[in-house]
Amino acid sequence: ERVIVSQLHRSPGVDFIKETLATDRPLHACRIIPERGSWIEINITRRDVMVVRIDQSSKIPATCFLRAMDPRFGKDENIIRAFYKTKIVRTNALKADMYVVTDLADEEAESVDAEPLVRAGCQLGDALGKIQSGSLKHVEVIEQASDPLILNTIAEDGCHSHEEALLRIYRGLRPGNPAQLDKAVKLFH
Repeated sequence: ERVIVSQLHRSPGVDFIKETLATDRPLHACRIIPERGSWIEINITRRDVMVVRIDQSSKIPATCFLRAMDPRFGKDENIIRAFYKTKIVRTNALKADMYVVTDLADEEAESVDAEPLVRAGCQLGDALGKIQSGSLKHVEVIEQASDPLILNTIAEDGCHSHEEALLRIYRGLRPGNPAQLDKAVKLFH
């Protein structure tokens, strides 16, 4: 006649949370609770980076989660184009506070694996003079990023492809198992 419930059951849906820090700066978060399956928590950190947690696992950048969702978002420039209005600008009209959409390589670097001069999603900054004196004629940029949340998240994200993102999520959810792409795809779906 009596039933003892050992755990409270959360009703499926999405919960939004707004926390205010001591600095009066609000941090937003949400929790997605499905009927069946993994809980997903999305948070904005103090450093303006969006992170995702799947079933209380370790935090991963939200762009890594987005890359795993669809191969179209495997590259940084595709994510940037989805969230920001981009424009192709002549190199002589570039400004230091503009954000580049694709990695800009140093023409003088001899190795193909050399570190890029400016990474996708970063401001031109000190590299502006070198870019303008180089052989590039046009660069795709974000002229004004009113909210650099996605750009900050891309900077924190170590993944650069759909497959890398799937493997990273698999390692986070199954830390003891060797990461294999086919198993990672099955687990993610």
